[in-house]
Amino acid sequence: MNKVNAVVSRKVKVIALFCFVAIILISFLKVALEWEDAEQAYYSQWFRLGYDDQPPLYTWVQILINKCVGLNRFSLAGLRAFWFSGTLIMFYKLATKFVGDKLKAEVGVFLLFLIPVFIDFNFRRLSHTSMMCFFSVSLYYVFSLLIVSKSYKNYILFGVILVGGILTKYNFLLILPAFGIIALFDVEAKQVLWNRKILLSVLLTCVLISPHLYWLFENKEYLLLLKESMEVKTKSNTLRGVVIITPFFSFLKSFINLIALSILLFSIAYFRKEVALKSISRDWFSKLFIIQLSVTVLIFVGINSSKISDRWLLPLFLPFFILLLNCFQFKKIEAWKKWSMRVFIFIIFLQIFRTPVEKIVGIDSSVHHSFSIIADKLDKFSEKQWNLPDVTYAGSVKFERPNKIVYSADDFTLPRTKIDSSNTIFVLKEKQKGFLVKDSVNGFGEAKETVYFCLKQN
Repeated sequence: MNKVNAVVSRKVKVIALFCFVAIILISFLKVALEWEDAEQAYYSQWFRLGYDDQPPLYTWVQILINKCVGLNRFSLAGLRAFWFSGTLIMFYKLATKFVGDKLKAEVGVFLLFLIPVFIDFNFRRLSHTSMMCFFSVSLYYVFSLLIVSKSYKNYILFGVILVGGILTKYNFLLILPAFGIIALFDVEAKQVLWNRKILLSVLLTCVLISPHLYWLFENKEYLLLLKESMEVKTKSNTLRGVVIITPFFSFLKSFINLIALSILLFSIAYFRKEVALKSISRDWFSKLFIIQLSVTVLIFVGINSSKISDRWLLPLFLPFFILLLNCFQFKKIEAWKKWSMRVFIFIIFLQIFRTPVEKIVGIDSSVHHSFSIIADKLDKFSEKQWNLPDVTYAGSVKFERPNKIVYSADDFTLPRTKIDSSNTIFVLKEKQKGFLVKDSVNGFGEAKETVYFCLKQN
């Protein structure tokens, strides 16, 4: 590991700021909210120790932001923008520790456009995943600080990052076994992890995550629903699969999707003699990559997953893009820096204009359909509670009517005592027995659904 000053370069700061502004601008070009923004609009109505099938930290921060600036597009998109831009900053700081060259670290940041799920799906709509990317990259950066200085300050910071990651997404826990195993194979990592001061990190982590864990484990229904949610997300409905083989190839496919463009670019550059291969030192970081890769494969094989998404792997392996970068010696680093930055900016501009262009050329999307018509219908029942069919509907209506408390039928963590069925207007996607239809909307949204506004019959 190189002792290069990790002060963030001006160009990386400018790119991070540009992305921050772009993410917010894109949100204003959409008629409706992205589903993860709608989710936050709904859940941020109340402070709870847990929300749905995700840990609560993102929503806690969203509540704080909403208290300061209100529930609006800026508060929702701004928080996502903060985590994305923060990830770019932390990636640069981590890269400078391992590539030993600020120019090369900048190139590493700009070449992140080679990871499709990062520059597209994560950039445009993801919330918890974007936040986990920030904590994942930060975790490795703080660990690199501990390798150099085993101070109380760094151990406290390490504990804070662990808390942030665990309370952001449950799959952050997949990172922890790798840090436990690395102590067996690397002397530097062992000196950090077997130091008595690590107890400070562990104690801090246990204390700060315990309220959420108590909330989660005290209710068997939550655990059952969390298990069912995980099975839905990791098991394909159309592919039964073969034990070991199916999850392995499912993982391999998603992992290749993360690195395919990078491998292609560097292969072309190698044969054009624009880069040369170089050996990678067998330090704790490269060993952690091998361990993390092995642990992740074993876990997905262990649960026999037949469906592994690119975005699940993104936070786990984003920091290790630096290793790929470090495999090559660039012949003309300044040229790489110039064109990679220009391509990065060009792609962000494409993302900005993507939504209005889709609208012009007739590519339908859920974000092109306003929920104002649903909110207008519900205004006729302003004296009643509003119960929507799912969190996307509920959050979108909440966004349209910020001063109205709304409820969602699929919010399993919502105390049932909050809902008075006799004084509630239910929004349903299909007619149901026991409900009296009072109004309806035909052909709503991308799916052209018929939406019914109903009262529950006694």
